[in-house]
Amino acid sequence: MIKYPVNFKDINPDIDFYSELPSVYTRAEKYLLSFKWCAEIKDCFLYYNLGNVFCIFLFEIENTQSSKDNFLWVIVGDIPSMYLDVYGARSTVEVLEDYIRLAEDWIAHIKSKKSVSECYPFNAEPTIELAELLEKKVAFMKHTLLNEMEDISVQSFK
Repeated sequence: MIKYPVNFKDINPDIDFYSELPSVYTRAEKYLLSFKWCAEIKDCFLYYNLGNVFCIFLFEIENTQSSKDNFLWVIVGDIPSMYLDVYGARSTVEVLEDYIRLAEDWIAHIKSKKSVSECYPFNAEPTIELAELLEKKVAFMKHTLLNEMEDISVQSFK
């Protein structure tokens, strides 16, 4: 049985979804590096793993805009990616709860034909079709993942 978090450098074939993790990690890495303030990725820890469906990583980065924001959660999978700082969400369950809350806000804005300019800036077209697809995935997160997810705090490796 694998104990999370796992430093990404230590990922081995015994871990669930092993064959999917390199591409999921690459998506998370590209997502973070797409922001001007992310100069470099220093380290990465896998906190939750459902392969291509849903993963939570904690990245240590060189942040050119804030030396205090050098740890960021990154959520990736078959959903729009998101990053969160460790000052708000302190554990895997809090990360998932924040994702759900921000996604539901985005979905509600689209369904009521409001601008998403005040919502979390998902890298996704604000269409009804995508909102409905994300709504189904959020329902899975709320009714399945939240009940099954181990609540691992960010302090567990510091």
